[in-house]
Amino acid sequence: DHEELCGTNYGSFCLNGGICYMIPTVSSPFCRCIENYTGARCEEVLLPSIKSQTKGDLFAVLLASLLLLGVLVLGTFYFLCRKASIPRTSSS
Repeated sequence: DHEELCGTNYGSFCLNGGICYMIPTVSSPFCRCIENYTGARCEEVLLPSIKSQTKGDLFAVLLASLLLLGVLVLGTFYFLCRKASIPRTSSS
């Protein structure tokens, strides 16, 4: 069986620009949603992928952590070298 466009009885069945179709052997209509919408009547907005945002956030946090660690290591190395180069005075 092939789908057909819904008649005027279902003119506002699909939301957010979805297109209403009927299959002659099935009594209920269904919707083909436009991009970024989903659901039986195209009522749900598809949010941007969290996975891709999470990867970007993870990369930024990792990069910032590595930079901070590098600064701490260099600062510690500088402090220890400077402390070792200062001559100690004897108190005797």
